[in-house]
Amino acid sequence: MLSVSTLVLFAIALALAAIAARKNPHLVRQGVMLSVERFFAILPRIALALTTAGFVGKLVPSGPIAHHIGPESGLYGILIASLVGGFIPSGPIVSFPIVVVLLQAGAGVPQVVAFLSAWSVVAIHRALIYEIPLMGWRFCAMRIMVSAPLAPLSGLFAEGLLKLYPFV
Repeated sequence: MLSVSTLVLFAIALALAAIAARKNPHLVRQGVMLSVERFFAILPRIALALTTAGFVGKLVPSGPIAHHIGPESGLYGILIASLVGGFIPSGPIVSFPIVVVLLQAGAGVPQVVAFLSAWSVVAIHRALIYEIPLMGWRFCAMRIMVSAPLAPLSGLFAEGLLKLYPFV
């Protein structure tokens, strides 16, 4: 069954295709061909990442994860998840299966929100590879200092949202 967000994305894609067709009918064919190429390029990576996540999920002991970043870990778990998330050196094809494993092993939703926020906003690996060489250590340090609090804050907001709306 398709979700509402999927239907909205399909509608946007169709609208963009219609705009492209009005501009130049060949653009639609080029867009479809490019989409198919990218789909088949990324499909094996996603399949491998999800398969690996499934196996890792069965191998990772759930006790320590539930203890340190479980739903009952509160602020402590949010801070741990924020710290770890900032140091995960990967793209979304690896990070999101890690999130699936963490949730299956007993991690709390606010803690996983903090983990993903740190992975996306702090991203120490990107700082080392791109920011420091291109913009210098002072800029990088400033960006990390102002970005780092966002991950725990997002976890705390998620925790508050779950208390207000437990069905989310």
